[in-house]
Amino acid sequence: MSEQDTSTDSWDGLLTNYLKGEDVKNKVGEEIQVPCIDVKRKDDQLDLVIEFEDKRRSFSLNKTNMGFIKSKGLVPKDVIGKMITLQKTMAMNPTLKKEVPSLRISKIE
Repeated sequence: MSEQDTSTDSWDGLLTNYLKGEDVKNKVGEEIQVPCIDVKRKDDQLDLVIEFEDKRRSFSLNKTNMGFIKSKGLVPKDVIGKMITLQKTMAMNPTLKKEVPSLRISKIE
């Protein structure tokens, strides 16, 4: 098992492995840049593996962010090695029935 993989012997790395809007301390409208290290696919879910605050994290792609990448003429593997600019926004969470912090891809370089 590699260093970046999580073990099934504990919960370490399983509960907080995904980067979420509330993890980013920026204000709504502000941006951060993160490098994309890898892309993982499981069934119909696509995750970018990024580096955030010196840790590898998964960034789960919703339909909006997948659409943004596709609109740039890129296939998933093209994003590896690129800098991803994420903008903090507010989005409706249908489960919670309220707006929550979210991250939208605004640029890929």
